[in-house]
Amino acid sequence: MNTIAYYLTVFVGVLTCLQFIPHAFLGMPAVIEHIAKGEIQAPAAEGMQIIWMYSSIMMLLSGIWMLFLAKPIKNGSHLARTQGLLLALGLVAFGMGSSYIAKEVFNHLFFFTVEGILLLLATTIFFKKQTHE
Repeated sequence: MNTIAYYLTVFVGVLTCLQFIPHAFLGMPAVIEHIAKGEIQAPAAEGMQIIWMYSSIMMLLSGIWMLFLAKPIKNGSHLARTQGLLLALGLVAFGMGSSYIAKEVFNHLFFFTVEGILLLLATTIFFKKQTHE
């Protein structure tokens, strides 16, 4: 069984779900405040709100999906491993892309890179295929 892979997947899934809370409930009001101050111009204001809402929902759904994948990963499912691997690569790409755009490695989005690496470890080094007896 893939116990370490299971716990890493659960950890990243729970963390991603928890990150949804401040993102949605603190981040959206901050976006609206920036719009009200004129820091986000009118042509981009609507799109910014839509993007923020979408990313909040997708953050929660990604975390939930990781929780659904945890047990099949524990049992050695190749399909669950592939899905976890894709989620991990997405998190790493997002985190590294954010660091590139911010022009600093350790910005507030760097933790997505860390989460991606943990999930990558769960789906590679700590993963053993299901054996058929």
